[in-house]
Amino acid sequence: MSDNWNFDGLVQDVLVKSGNKSCCGDISFPDTHKLDNPSNPQSTISNDLLNEFEKYLQELGIIEVAYVNGINDYFLHGLNFDFDSAIVISYEISKSIHDEGAGDKAQAFNNELYESFGNITYEISDYLRSHGFETMVAHPREETIDFSHLAQKAGMGAIGKSGLLISPKKGPNQKIAAILVNIENLPLLNCNKHEWISRYCNYCNSCVKACPQEALIINRKNKNVEFIADLCIGCTKGCVECIKACPFYKKGYEHVFKKYKKLKAKLS
Repeated sequence: MSDNWNFDGLVQDVLVKSGNKSCCGDISFPDTHKLDNPSNPQSTISNDLLNEFEKYLQELGIIEVAYVNGINDYFLHGLNFDFDSAIVISYEISKSIHDEGAGDKAQAFNNELYESFGNITYEISDYLRSHGFETMVAHPREETIDFSHLAQKAGMGAIGKSGLLISPKKGPNQKIAAILVNIENLPLLNCNKHEWISRYCNYCNSCVKACPQEALIINRKNKNVEFIADLCIGCTKGCVECIKACPFYKKGYEHVFKKYKKLKAKLS
């Protein structure tokens, strides 16, 4: 890590995508909804139901949940849907993928994780539909919406140099999905208290150094990271080397935050 830190004027979004194809290939999973959308959907949710909903998410193994509106700018590939808000959820990447190492078996574990998390997301969507809300699932394996930036906007965490969201509970070790809704009174955060993560990552480079495919390349002039999608094997071989190298994964959020504060105080 560099000893010459400069916390002023740092780039918040360090990822620049490059390549002609998706790093996640063309695999897809079926829609497992059991309920149709209601004909006369509700537009507001009560506090009691919201509390019940969040307890339900915990029972399903969801790590974190956040809420966001104004999502139109986050759809990918020119897609556009008649939904203004989203419920963003995260799910832990299993230890079996880490232990296996990149390869066909790790990818099989990875696909099983996507399938399981996707089915849970449809189940959550059905829960909302059963209470009168119109929904649409953005499956964690499909490129419907920019999950990392959507979750960052929701205040769930901040994007690191790997392009992955880093959040307090699991660092970058998570998959993200979203349920699109038109609920007007979701509890939105006014600010993102995790923005310091991007400033820390700007001088860490652990994920860049750890990538065995050199899919992350630093532009020395502006400190941006170019992501070469054609080289990344995260979604084709279950590679998680960038996650395993991340101090937020190895040491935890609070440990890194304390280090960040000490470094900032030393340089101020």
